Amino acid sequence: MSDKAFVDTNVLVYAIESQGRALAKPDRARTLLQAPDLCLSTQVLGEFYRAVTSSRRAQPLEHSEAVAWVQVWKRFDLLGITVAHVDLALELRERVEIAYYDALILSSAQMAGCRTVFSEDLNAGQSYDGVQVVNPFSAL
Repeated sequence: MSDKAFVDTNVLVYAIESQGRALAKPDRARTLLQAPDLCLSTQVLGEFYRAVTSSRRAQPLEHSEAVAWVQVWKRFDLLGITVAHVDLALELRERVEIAYYDALILSSAQMAGCRTVFSEDLNAGQSYDGVQVVNPFSAL
């Protein structure tokens, strides 16, 4: 494993916030995204697009705005999802009893050689097969 870290969708969503709730999480997300050796997956890009354009969002982004942000996030080490990722995610999902899409995040991180996943959606502090989950927003 390397010092690379995997970024989950919620970090990207917080990073584009500029109004509404307190700005501590957006500020933290933007700072985190300045770190070297970050990676994410095509799954994360898809989840980001869905989250920020959702009609359930207070102010959903227009398609063109969301696409512009996706282009920004492509500057990171971007990993495609393969059959091997899916197989590992299915195995993790059953073995550690987590949701499939969370398992797919973990399988992507593991296969990319990441030591850390930054996410507030998984159990902070828990290690899944050598990948440690860190909630970058827990102290806020």
